[in-house]
Amino acid sequence: MLDVHPPHTPTHTWRDFFTHIATIVVGLLIAIGLEQTVELFHHHYELKRAREELRVEVETNRRVTAQQLALVHQAQAELNADMALLLANRATGKPVNGALGFDWSFRRTQKAAWEANKQVGALNLLPHSELHFYSYVFTVCEVVMDSAEKWQTEIETAKAIATRAPDGQFSPQDTSELLTAISDAQGNLARTERLITFAQGALSSYDYDR
Repeated sequence: MLDVHPPHTPTHTWRDFFTHIATIVVGLLIAIGLEQTVELFHHHYELKRAREELRVEVETNRRVTAQQLALVHQAQAELNADMALLLANRATGKPVNGALGFDWSFRRTQKAAWEANKQVGALNLLPHSELHFYSYVFTVCEVVMDSAEKWQTEIETAKAIATRAPDGQFSPQDTSELLTAISDAQGNLARTERLITFAQGALSSYDYDR
């Protein structure tokens, strides 16, 4: 058997009601405040981590673009030499007096930190000006890679054409096709070179005091 005791104080008064409501409201406000505080610290940590990862990636890409520029100049020099040999071949009709070179190499800029922080939403924590800077930098770096793919394909095309005459005795059509492929590659190399200078300008403007 349960013993039911009458309450020692009156219940169900308006004062009790409002006291109860006030207690609930204060509890909710405390809970919301704690949640917001935790979220604020979490956002601060996410922003700090994102900035550090992007800083490292920007610094890496500064070195990569310098290497890219050197590799572009190397490819340009080789294609210029090829062009001179082929023009002499077309003028004299004699076999190419020298070896044609169609080797190339290139470095890809990094964007893993940019993509990862974009997926988790950490980029939304950046101030607009800072986000605009990173967006421009990584967009230009990607445009550089797109441009590089064009001259790499054209060099490979020229290399394939050159295999038609291992002895260097090209037909007039082979010589014409080679000159076209090399000219196209030279044009896209020049475009890539210019884009790399844009990327370098943006990367060098990075503010390390952020």
